[in-house]
Amino acid sequence: MKREMIPSFAELERHKELVPEINPAAVIAMLRIKTVSEEIQDSILDVLQQTYHLSEGKFCALIVLHQRGGNGMAPSELAEKVGVTRATISNMLQRMERDGLVDIRPAEQDGRGKIVKLTQAGCDFMEEILPPHYLRVSKLMEKLTEDEQKKLIMLLEKLSA
Repeated sequence: MKREMIPSFAELERHKELVPEINPAAVIAMLRIKTVSEEIQDSILDVLQQTYHLSEGKFCALIVLHQRGGNGMAPSELAEKVGVTRATISNMLQRMERDGLVDIRPAEQDGRGKIVKLTQAGCDFMEEILPPHYLRVSKLMEKLTEDEQKKLIMLLEKLSA
């Protein structure tokens, strides 16, 4: 379901009469970024959930672990990188371990700590799903030329700095 919640320039100009610092173009641009981002994310997550039975959090955790190669990481570090709580990552990891995607072992330096790594099955799974995932993302971005995509990257990096 598509939500329409972006005010018009005229409406924002009326608000600007009360608060002169309001920049209508900035408000509309930010709301457009949010709307488009949600639409893209929804279309990507639909495929991940329907085809691979992956939640967004589980997918993000698998990507972070995949990027680490054979190097594992502490669950707390993984939680931070994925942007979830330690309790959430703990539940996710239990399910992923049950599914044979990750291996959780005691840390060598600290017997109380744990290290999480992708199993071979986890690596194989990621190698199977990432190419079509990146292709879907590429197709979504085809509306922009490569030059426009590079400019968009630069502008988004500038916004997040």
